[in-house]
Amino acid sequence: MKINKTRIKIIWTLLLFTLFYGQLFAHSGKPKYHVIIDTDGAIDDMRSISMFLAGNDIRVLAITCSQGTLLPNTVYLKVNSLLSAFHHEGIPVGISKKINFNLPVWSSFAQNIQWGNTVSQQNIDLSQNSIDVLNKTVENYRNKITLIALGSLKTYADWIKADPKIADKIERIIWYNNHNIKEGFNYQVSPNSYEFIKQYGIRIDIVENNNSDLIINRDYLNQIQSSKSIYSEQIELVHTQISIVEKIKEKHLYLWDDIVPLYLTVPILFDMETKDNIIFASINMKIPVNFIYEIIGKLLISATNTNNRVFNTFPIDTALYKTKYAKILNQTIEKFGLIEWKAISMTNEIHGHTGIYSIIGAKMGVRAMEYFNVGVNNLIITTFAGNKPPLSCFNDGIQISTGATIGQGLITISDSISNIPSAIFEFNNNKVNISLKPEIAEQMQKDIKYGIKNFGLLTDRYWLYIENLAIKYWSDFDRHNIFTIRKI
Repeated sequence: MKINKTRIKIIWTLLLFTLFYGQLFAHSGKPKYHVIIDTDGAIDDMRSISMFLAGNDIRVLAITCSQGTLLPNTVYLKVNSLLSAFHHEGIPVGISKKINFNLPVWSSFAQNIQWGNTVSQQNIDLSQNSIDVLNKTVENYRNKITLIALGSLKTYADWIKADPKIADKIERIIWYNNHNIKEGFNYQVSPNSYEFIKQYGIRIDIVENNNSDLIINRDYLNQIQSSKSIYSEQIELVHTQISIVEKIKEKHLYLWDDIVPLYLTVPILFDMETKDNIIFASINMKIPVNFIYEIIGKLLISATNTNNRVFNTFPIDTALYKTKYAKILNQTIEKFGLIEWKAISMTNEIHGHTGIYSIIGAKMGVRAMEYFNVGVNNLIITTFAGNKPPLSCFNDGIQISTGATIGQGLITISDSISNIPSAIFEFNNNKVNISLKPEIAEQMQKDIKYGIKNFGLLTDRYWLYIENLAIKYWSDFDRHNIFTIRKI
């Protein structure tokens, strides 16, 4: 019996609902996928990396930059510029060695594309060798790792050659390449690397786009626009560059590496065949192209999920809030996101009043999770706010925003006390000190002194003043501008 288009659309709509509300949005606080990404700097890599970073159930542990489309140093700058745009500067990035391979004809096109914020070589560490970064990343990591190869397999092969025991920590390698393996560009960059890994017995999944209709076009860009996340906005911004617009008009840009994160998270969309212990995967040709675009859009917005435990969705109906909070709700969520809104709202409820230092703590906690691109319950924290209010109120905001509570043993209140709110955050062998900028701390102290002078200490008028002041900080202070972050 012939199935009409309406029935097909209903079937795939139901499938989408099942996939994304039963899988990607069912995050329990711990990621399902633990990945390291290797990229060679092509434009489709930018889109693919953005999707990986946006995945609510994906933890990107490190990114390595290898030669292929571009030289490793050039790729390194592009990756760091992208991470800066997303405020994920804490993800380690490594540079692989140059190899004896001529860059392809499309390298000049890729060279001129700006991925993110402008990053100067003077401001980043060009000594970050890929092998060292990979070793540090997996040294104490408990879960097995999925290696994502958006270019050749050279970096991963070199890593395993240097320490064969690393293979025990690898769950599989997902590699974008032609199913006629030796015809693929990513194979041709380093044929020996593929042959080495294959003989080593590590599982390899080879993903390929065999659908000529899966292109970057207006339908794709419209779907990206509707996602309204920092990741979709960056992809859209990158694709307004003149050279890319021209390629889109020529129907030259396809979804290539873009489909690798789809394969990781929604493998049901793919046809798979196993041959010689290798899994070959390609998107099922019966799936409408617009649904693929819609799935990409859902993936790009999934990181904005607040991962609630009690709520189905965190309440943002202004009718549920007191008037002074309802007034700032929409504009504050628009500026700083729902995750921060939830963190500060819960902090105020648990803290017992709308406090200044507790709000700063919540904003800092959200910034730290954003820096490392992790969710709650993943950071080890030491604060320097002591146990004496009002400064110690900062500790409540830190705990509630990050889930690093006293009960979970993830937070330590140091005996050393700083007059400026600050804390050390640690994730997977990497540490940073985040502190409030001195000029912001000075402004807050002046504001508090003004309240004491004019309303008296701890009077009803004083507490009303503090609440209004805290609401102002909540809605005005941008967490990306008020803190200093220093690697340790």
